[in-house]
Amino acid sequence: MNALQTTQSVVRMFKFAAGGAHGNTRGFHGSLTACSLQKILSAVDPFGKLFVDIGFGTGVVLAAALAAGASKAHGYELPGNEANRYIFQAAMKRWSTQNFYNIDLSRKAVLEFNDVEEVLLDKC
Repeated sequence: MNALQTTQSVVRMFKFAAGGAHGNTRGFHGSLTACSLQKILSAVDPFGKLFVDIGFGTGVVLAAALAAGASKAHGYELPGNEANRYIFQAAMKRWSTQNFYNIDLSRKAVLEFNDVEEVLLDKC
């Protein structure tokens, strides 16, 4: 499976987990297609690196970065975003039951549902 096919698989998994929650848009969030996501991942080359996403939404970019070989993915999202939390958890459950790319997300995906400003103030 090539890199684009891998990214397409991740995007499909998240669309399935969302159950139509994002409406009938072309890209996952209206503009982020598997092709554009793959171009971004190729440009940043996450292989073996920590990948950080501020405002990770459903986590599709985090999952795609892990599938592209990131050593760990850390995402920040607002605490009130319960719909996205549900979508991420559903996609991760599907990922783990299918043993998708043999990636153990319990050790590789770190999610923080906090106000980004509070997180930054706490860490400084």
